[in-house]
Amino acid sequence: MKTRILTRSGLELTELGFGAAGIGNLLQSTTNRAAEAAVTLAWENGIRYFDSAPHYGAGLSERRLGSALHDLPADNRVLSTKVGRVLQPLSPGEPVDDFGYVSEAPFKRLYDYSYAGVMTSFEASLQRLGVASVDLLLMHDIGELTHGDEHAAVFKTALDGGYAAMAELRSQGRVKAIGLGVNEWQVCAATLAHTDFDCFLVANCFTLLNNSITQGFTAQCDQRNIDIIAAAPFNSGILATGSKGAGAYFYGRASAEILTRVQELEAICATFGVSLPAAAIQFPLRYDSVKSVVVGMTVTEQIQNNIDCYNEPIANEFWQELIDRRIIGPS
Repeated sequence: MKTRILTRSGLELTELGFGAAGIGNLLQSTTNRAAEAAVTLAWENGIRYFDSAPHYGAGLSERRLGSALHDLPADNRVLSTKVGRVLQPLSPGEPVDDFGYVSEAPFKRLYDYSYAGVMTSFEASLQRLGVASVDLLLMHDIGELTHGDEHAAVFKTALDGGYAAMAELRSQGRVKAIGLGVNEWQVCAATLAHTDFDCFLVANCFTLLNNSITQGFTAQCDQRNIDIIAAAPFNSGILATGSKGAGAYFYGRASAEILTRVQELEAICATFGVSLPAAAIQFPLRYDSVKSVVVGMTVTEQIQNNIDCYNEPIANEFWQELIDRRIIGPS
């Protein structure tokens, strides 16, 4: 599998990355054995970039990912996790707030973007992953989409405290690169004047349906040698299942307007003999600033489909048609 280099750190990421939310039981339950099989199959097919977070299954994803990677070579692997949530054991009888995760670990999530909170989260992640360091550390889910009216206060704490902790970990060599892991690229832009991040992982907003990020921000990143990792290229499912499937859009039900736009994409794909999921996965990789596309991978069939989509030939004429129709911009 082809690789791309994170400019500042020299980390080498495979163009297709393993998104580990699924092995944390996102939307459906899986087993430890199935999670290990998924990681192993991805490895056997050349994937070397793996991304997790404490949020995924309340620590379950990190624990399973660490266990699955334990006996695989670490010298050419890139591992990322996230900070911003601290996990605490549930009290007896305390209800689980599962955030869409099924049969997750018995912990509650507390947002904490302070210096101490980031350090606590980082150390706990190392324990669950079974490693002494991680390659890439991302601050998870700052932004208005997550925090609403509390965003301004959260943003200040994150930059004054959490960012300082992350920069310290980088200077100590305990992580090689730092950045954000968010669902809105605009909050990445807001940090540029205050931080020295190496990269941004953006989910659901570098897609065929949602790509305003390319209208100036990718150029800003290029100018500052800040790289982008594009996660969730299917926009939570609709670009994988198509307009006739049950796929969601941005964690919710797809609107009539979104379905119409998907149908237009499907018609263009049919004309050029391109599968919609393949176009969704390959679209972000048209940009030099994008170093990897992170896709959810839980079961054998899903992993193989993702790899097939990554490898599917797509003619330049297809992309030009999307540009001409102003579905995407020129790269």
